Amino acid sequence: MNETMLEPAAFLDLWQDKLFLGQEFLSWLWITSEINGNLLNLKGKDCPPAVELWFESRLTLEAGEGNDRKSVTCQAPGAEWAEAHTALKRGKKMVKGRLKIRNEEKEWGLTLAADTLTPQSVKLPRTFAAGEEEDDTEAGRFLERAALLKELLAIVESLFRQFLEVRLSPEWERAELPRLNRWLADQK
Repeated sequence: MNETMLEPAAFLDLWQDKLFLGQEFLSWLWITSEINGNLLNLKGKDCPPAVELWFESRLTLEAGEGNDRKSVTCQAPGAEWAEAHTALKRGKKMVKGRLKIRNEEKEWGLTLAADTLTPQSVKLPRTFAAGEEEDDTEAGRFLERAALLKELLAIVESLFRQFLEVRLSPEWERAELPRLNRWLADQK
């Protein structure tokens, strides 16, 4: 079997060339959640049909590369993102955000970074009522937490898949990008 392996430098170049997708995904996710009143429909067998999603406390945006990189971190209690809107309008790209995802009674907290799109600093929903935890087994708690993490990953994967479907279609230039730009233009 003859497998072609990328040299480490070639792999890093490829990864760097595709980094814009993570940045565009985070920006699309933020704006789409704002436009849709924080309600997003999902497609996927291992995830719910819809979730509430909002960016809650911190966004990081960047422009430039290497020594010329300029970064701004916006913190917004109460979801006032004026500084982040200005940064987007000036060409900065979203590189990290802290968000909440809620499905029925379950709520996850997580940070997503554009470079890997791997959920970080995950806060899983509480699964036990007060006093109930002591009665459950260690294995039962582990399995419940694993199932909640699997559900979160399925939700993030579904959202990214939806983004890629629209990003790779003619709909991106014709309708989606103008919709995102109109929203940004309306922000003060």
